[in-house]
Amino acid sequence: MIVYDVMQEKTSILPETTATKHDVAAFRGIEYLAYRAELRVLRRQLLALQEWVINNGLRVAVVLEGRDAAGKGSTAATITHYLNPRSSGIISQGIPSPQEMRNWLGRHYKRMPGPGEIFVFDRSWYSRAQVQPAMGYCSMRQYHYFMNRVNDWERDLVDEGVTIIKIYLSVSQESQDLRFRLRQDSDLQYWKYSANDRKVAERWQLLTYFKERMFAVTSTDYAPWVVIESDNKQQARLNAIHYILTRFDFPGKDLRPEYLYQAAETDMVTDMVVDGVLFTGLNREQVGILERILIHE
Repeated sequence: MIVYDVMQEKTSILPETTATKHDVAAFRGIEYLAYRAELRVLRRQLLALQEWVINNGLRVAVVLEGRDAAGKGSTAATITHYLNPRSSGIISQGIPSPQEMRNWLGRHYKRMPGPGEIFVFDRSWYSRAQVQPAMGYCSMRQYHYFMNRVNDWERDLVDEGVTIIKIYLSVSQESQDLRFRLRQDSDLQYWKYSANDRKVAERWQLLTYFKERMFAVTSTDYAPWVVIESDNKQQARLNAIHYILTRFDFPGKDLRPEYLYQAAETDMVTDMVVDGVLFTGLNREQVGILERILIHE
């Protein structure tokens, strides 16, 4: 197993054989202007992947999990933004009905991608492995049934032709708290924060326990977990797309750092949108000040 060097959660000790860590050195501490250029390059590669998936009738399910404010929604939107919507989309978790709670895996089976489709799950069936037991939303009997069944269920999906890519976005407790405060103070994003978010944050250690158990039990050779550090959301988005691309061998694939750096140097921009406000004509010092906020949006 290849293990990439990346900062893990401060309260978590990740067992060596349960999850892979993905961290591209070229993306560490990346400045905003270079981030925009790198993102454009990776999106071109993602479009090439999508065309190949469509032409070959492949089925791709990308699972994004992580704590509240880890960046799941923005990462999902970044992945799918320029993809052909006819064969891609984001599957978001709504409030399940009592019947769906009883048939948890069946609920998600109905949402699996068809031939030629790429679906990104913004939270997934793995809510049953983390948030639901930690918050008392499901019974422990339901939790244990899920943990005993999910690996075989995913094996059946793989046998049916579904490629399952499981990404866990790891955010520190300090960054989560900062993002909650930024949301509360934002005129545009205040709705993202609720009293329930604070309750979940208060159960940090309990969620850590369920997260580590999830890795230990459900990271398999046919559907492994990959952990991506997301204290910097920009870096996390690049790493997430990069990891997805590494999972396939498609025509035109080129992820060499030299290729990415060359594109970044020739594709710079000087505008930024922070909390819905457009800033233009910025110099590097001004960009540096604003990106301290932007890495948490």
